Amino acid sequence: MPESAYLAGPMVAILTIAVLAVILYRGFQHDAQTPAPVAPTAPKTDDYGLLACAAVARTLADATLLREHLHSAGIRATLATAPDGRIQVLVFTDEVMRARRLVG
Repeated sequence: MPESAYLAGPMVAILTIAVLAVILYRGFQHDAQTPAPVAPTAPKTDDYGLLACAAVARTLADATLLREHLHSAGIRATLATAPDGRIQVLVFTDEVMRARRLVG
């Protein structure tokens, strides 16, 4: 066998390692230029998505009565505890004005 056949294998291996080294170097170089991620902030406790606060009660019993009153009028409602310990009665935003009139 000619000597060039014995050199082909190691040359392909060296070339492959060199290409991988360049790709990895460029990949890590790009990551070093991107800004560091910002630490997540605490979630807003008053953000309920599609729900809005229709009433606030001091006790769970009062909030449950308000929720049942809204249910009897055909308004879907749920309860959430506010950071200050009061209970919020939440309804969908399209029904919030009607719910506030009912619980007055």
